[in-house]
Amino acid sequence: MFNGERHISRALDSLLEQDYANLEIIISDNGSTDATPEICREYAHKDPRIKYNRSEKNMGILYNFNRVFELSKGKYFMWAAHDDKRERSFVNACVRKMEQSSGAVLCQVHTASYIEGREELLRVATLDSFANVSGLAGRYRETLKRLPAVALYGLYRSSAMRQTHMLRKSMSTELAFIQELSIYGDFIQVPEVLFTYFGRPKWNTVEQDYSAALGGQNKPWWYLPFFILFCDHFSRIAGARISFLRKFQLWGVLIQDQARQVFLKLLIKSAGSLCPAGSKERVGEAIYWRWLHNPNTRVANDGLFRERIIKPMLGWWR
Repeated sequence: MFNGERHISRALDSLLEQDYANLEIIISDNGSTDATPEICREYAHKDPRIKYNRSEKNMGILYNFNRVFELSKGKYFMWAAHDDKRERSFVNACVRKMEQSSGAVLCQVHTASYIEGREELLRVATLDSFANVSGLAGRYRETLKRLPAVALYGLYRSSAMRQTHMLRKSMSTELAFIQELSIYGDFIQVPEVLFTYFGRPKWNTVEQDYSAALGGQNKPWWYLPFFILFCDHFSRIAGARISFLRKFQLWGVLIQDQARQVFLKLLIKSAGSLCPAGSKERVGEAIYWRWLHNPNTRVANDGLFRERIIKPMLGWWR
């Protein structure tokens, strides 16, 4: 967490009000320069379940995510952003589900997504498609194609997390981590909206995301996010605790998915260049709903979804 004074109280209150009492709440303050340290120390003083840790400078989001897990001791673990909100039964519901599913490594609830500053519900994210997946290769393929990013804030089995390479110094490594995690077990869900996620009003640029992830560092001119992420995926499979035959199978799934993504990027770029201005919105939406839509996303507001998700994803209106 970095400079979260606006929303940190709401996030902490939603954790302290959980009806699952056996909680260890670890705050990892990434060198905040606003009132965040004072607010967190006040909460830690009031409730012994809260442990406050602070870095003297901003080390970046990736360091902070890894650090808070390193400090944890529980059988289960979850990340909680400074601006998210969980219903009182979130932890209890996920723990019960995990206790009933010994082969599961991640449990998430249905997630309501909003845009900061807007009152309208944008979408509800689920893991519905994972109920129909069987086998390691099928599960890994599903994470590459249809995993909603908000699944990152579910409840994890700590022992499974320790088998992964956690978050590395590359963009979107959090998705590579959770996709690596799928090698070690199932993804399950509680089919209730118990988590609220607040997205940024606008998408960040690649340069902004790189700087935030690595603590203010500038993106090198040679940095190619798509290629670096592919290497991250590939090496995670190479280091997985599975047979070489299984690794070879997953590499095939990965290469097939990357080829699909390259095709879609070329299609989108070509269509954006050739499409008449008057038809861009109609054609862009057709491309999104045909090839890019995640079936684990239930759209609640068509207009807001078009402006906040479809248009930025296509990149035709920048």
